[in-house]
Amino acid sequence: MSESKSKADPSRRAFLAGASVAVAAVIAGGLKPRAARAAGAKLPHLTDADPLAKSLGYTQNHNEIEKAEHPTYKAGEHCSLCRFFQGTPGEKSGYAACQIYPGYAVNAQGWCASFNPRS
Repeated sequence: MSESKSKADPSRRAFLAGASVAVAAVIAGGLKPRAARAAGAKLPHLTDADPLAKSLGYTQNHNEIEKAEHPTYKAGEHCSLCRFFQGTPGEKSGYAACQIYPGYAVNAQGWCASFNPRS
């Protein structure tokens, strides 16, 4: 096997590391009782400084996203339109629990790389 094939691309490695953290967070979030997840107003607000938030590019305001920094972002995507958001779909303001960030409430107008539109 050649040396070039044995080394993983650093960006792929970073993506896989972030993805594995996200999967673990979703699994852990799914284990909490539904009432606890829905009580987003009582949870501490997630900040951009949180390590998991940083790894998934979380920002509290989707209107401030720089496309160069977050190439997967599409205009109009925000937390309240995501399937992981535990609040009211389409909420314009406020905070609610999120399956990706167990133990925290996310801004309805926030965004992260785990965005998955509601069906």
